[in-house]
Amino acid sequence: MSQVIVITSGKGGVGKSCLTVILGRELARLGCRTLLIEMEPGLGAFDLMMNLERGVCCLSDFLSGRCAAKDCMIPVPDEPGLWAVLAPNEREFFYDPPVFAEKTDELAGSFDFVLIETPPGFGSCFEAAQNAVDAAVIIATPDLPCLRDGRAVSDRLDERPQIRQWLVINRLDTKQFCRRRPIPHLDFAIDTVGAQLLGIVPEDQELPYRLGAGMVLPQQSSARAACRNIALRLLGQTVELGV
Repeated sequence: MSQVIVITSGKGGVGKSCLTVILGRELARLGCRTLLIEMEPGLGAFDLMMNLERGVCCLSDFLSGRCAAKDCMIPVPDEPGLWAVLAPNEREFFYDPPVFAEKTDELAGSFDFVLIETPPGFGSCFEAAQNAVDAAVIIATPDLPCLRDGRAVSDRLDERPQIRQWLVINRLDTKQFCRRRPIPHLDFAIDTVGAQLLGIVPEDQELPYRLGAGMVLPQQSSARAACRNIALRLLGQTVELGV
């Protein structure tokens, strides 16, 4: 059975889109048929990050019944085993939670993993995603405002106890963290958000520029290695955090 996971955050700018794409690639490289779904209406970036041509159909077309599932799933050309459904073109598109759950279930039947990226915070995207997923990955940077907002997301997810929650700490600059101490320690981040730690991704200032240009991260990329470890943990393997 497929695992359907929402990738979410309490605030913007935490690197959600980048991590979703990298994690999707790593799952595909591990032999998992993986689908990425981009929800934020009118503000998608998956096409740029994976060199995709915007097709005739996007997510809103599928949800509205204007196209079939096969017509909205775009294969990633350089990554066998990875597909994407691009965000609605309409900026004011409203998600109906029961419809989204039904249609996501239809898509998920052909995949091992479905990763759904939502905009930060709450709204119709978040409410619809909650209806459709088995688990949630909360992305947060290691600073108190972001962690506090991550806790707000975790509290909302607690309303649906069947959804397993994980935390990924992104953009950790170890030297700067030790020097400035924005929070006392990483356990403080876990306790603040209230979710099980799934992974820590180190700061990589080249990452957004490479992905924005549609480039695949090099083998030696520390962010790519961290996402591969996260993928292995999702597959049930025990892997060191590496930080």
